[in-house]
Amino acid sequence: MSVTAQPLSNLQKGEQTSPIHKGAIWRADGQPFDPLQVAKTQHALSTHPLLQLPRLRQLALSLAGTPKVKYALPNRKPGSTSHTFSEADAKKDVASTFDHIEQSGNWVALYFLEDNPKYGALLRETLDGMKSLVEPRDPGMYGYSLFMFIASPPTVTPFHIDRENNFNVQVMGRKHLRVWLPDDRLAVPDVAIEDYFVHDTLLALHYREDLDARALDFDIGPGEGVYIPSTAAHYVTTEEGAWAQPGNRVSVSLAMTYFTAATTRRARVHLANAFLRSHVSVTPQSPGRSALVDQLKQPLSQALLLSRKLLHRQPAPRGMQGH
Repeated sequence: MSVTAQPLSNLQKGEQTSPIHKGAIWRADGQPFDPLQVAKTQHALSTHPLLQLPRLRQLALSLAGTPKVKYALPNRKPGSTSHTFSEADAKKDVASTFDHIEQSGNWVALYFLEDNPKYGALLRETLDGMKSLVEPRDPGMYGYSLFMFIASPPTVTPFHIDRENNFNVQVMGRKHLRVWLPDDRLAVPDVAIEDYFVHDTLLALHYREDLDARALDFDIGPGEGVYIPSTAAHYVTTEEGAWAQPGNRVSVSLAMTYFTAATTRRARVHLANAFLRSHVSVTPQSPGRSALVDQLKQPLSQALLLSRKLLHRQPAPRGMQGH
């Protein structure tokens, strides 16, 4: 499948009306899309005016002082904590960060941009255009979110997992991703997924250098990306290289994420398994091993979600709500 990016001159005519081609992201090898398979991708988003640095600076300034702007401590390693910090905690601010964005080690992330009218429209148009590729194999796309990462080398986003399926696309500069298969339980034990899905912590997930031999490596630049299924562990680095020259030292990437009916079912099995592991002292079967066993756990999950709501006044964890 081939998609041609629109000329920048056409896109600049209007941010709100510049359409994204249906199927703006596709597998680089031309093979059919498989939502359970890590894959290198290509995309037609790099020239979009909303994704250029001056416009991103405006966006970041509009979010200053909110939880949607995050920073990371310097000198992180693949095994460092993935915890990020607010402007106050990181002792940084948006304006000075963008004024010195090419300074080595700068890293800023913008979270949950789907709430912004223009960026939300870009996200919905892009992912809706992917439905014809995704839904024949993984129906029920919902819960779109958009995250943006702006960094100057050298930086590291440590070893972690995500709840969502993730179209990670590179708009500017280069970065390196190391990604593990989503069913690699040596890299990501079930208990680590359960802890993350239920308690929103990655403390049970541990990186070891010997795991690198089990991962897939991707070096990507503008117009390229990597599709990362839910719970596939990964870490990301921006590294010094020939591309990182004065005036061209910034890596900009997007994570365009979504849930499906299948990710919701698996998440609810993890919820039930966490309960069985901690309250019944059994080692429950991983999701996907038996469709029947997974189905039998759904009523327990529903009861646990109702208990969270009624007794603890807690909403369902992200990715367990369904449509």
